[in-house]
Amino acid sequence: MEQLIMAIETGGTKIQLAIGTAQGDILYNHYARVEREKGFRGVLDVVTGIMPELIEKAREFGGKIERIGIGFGGPVDMASGTAIWSPQIDGWGGFPVKKFFEEKTGLPTYLYNDSDAACWGEYCRGAGRGSDIFFYTNMGSGVGGGVVIDGKLYTGQGYGAAEIGHSYLYNPFYSGEGSPVMQVENLCAGWGIERRMRNDSIPESSLLWKLCGGEQGKIDCLMWGEGIRRNDPYSIKVLDETCELFSIALSNVICLFSPDTIAIGGGVSLIGEPLISRINEYIKKYIYINSEGRYRIVKSELDEAVVLVGGLLLAGQAE
Repeated sequence: MEQLIMAIETGGTKIQLAIGTAQGDILYNHYARVEREKGFRGVLDVVTGIMPELIEKAREFGGKIERIGIGFGGPVDMASGTAIWSPQIDGWGGFPVKKFFEEKTGLPTYLYNDSDAACWGEYCRGAGRGSDIFFYTNMGSGVGGGVVIDGKLYTGQGYGAAEIGHSYLYNPFYSGEGSPVMQVENLCAGWGIERRMRNDSIPESSLLWKLCGGEQGKIDCLMWGEGIRRNDPYSIKVLDETCELFSIALSNVICLFSPDTIAIGGGVSLIGEPLISRINEYIKKYIYINSEGRYRIVKSELDEAVVLVGGLLLAGQAE
C-alpha cells in the first residue's frame, strides 16, 4: 500500500487540503473559502470536516495517509508546532496546531509557515529549480516571504525569516493621522489594495464604478484585475503605485540576500505580465549596483498549489 501525505493550507482567504506523495505530486485536492467571522475555530471545523473525504480518497488510490504537513497563514514555532499569531484570522495565537491534529488523527503532523512551505515547493518543483539563492513571496490576502540558501530552507531560529510583508515602508498615502510608516502587507497585499480603492477618490470615468455597480465598498481585486485587463486608467494607476512600492521592498530583499531568482505568487500575482513586468522595471530605480543583472523576477509556476506542494515535500522529508 502506497504511503501518502495529507497537505493542508490555512490562509486568510482559502483553505486547501490535498493528498499526495513525498515527491510533491498532488493526487487529489479540496478547496474551501474561509469564513473570517467564525475565527480559527471555523477553520478547524472546515478542515476536520473535509479530512474523512481525503482519507477515503487515499484508499481509492490504493494508499494510506501516513503523515500531515500544514502550511499555516502566519508565524509559527516550528519546534513545538504552535501557531504564534495570524494577521487575518482571530484566535490562532498560541494554539497547538501540531498537537491538535495528532490527537485528531493519530498521524505525525508537521507545521510550517505557509510562505516557507510555498518557498520550498517553488524551489523544488517550480521557478526556483536550479537556483543557488531563491526567494519566494506571495501577494495574496497578505504578503509573506521565504528564502532557500544553498539548497536549504532558511527559517532563522525556527520562527520564520525573510518576512517581507511585515517590514515597513513610508506610506505615500499618509493623510496625517497615525504613523507615516506602514507594513508592506498593508500597502501591497490584496486586502490592502482593496481597502485603498474602497476609500479613494475614484474618477467618475473609471470602469470600476460599472464593475462594482456604483457601490465603492464592494470593489475587490477581481474587479481591479478586470480594470487592468481593459486598460482602465485608474486601475492602471493603482497597479503602478503598488508595483513601485513592492519593488522597493524587493530591492531590500535583494540587498540582504542576493537571490538569483525571485518568484511571486498569491492571488494578486494572477494579474500576470502587467504586474511582473512593472515590478521588473520599477526595481531598477532602487536596486544596488552590485546586484544589477544578477537576478530575475518571475511569476510562480505552481500558483494555487504552491503551499500544498511544499507541505507534501517538507512533511515527506521530516525526520
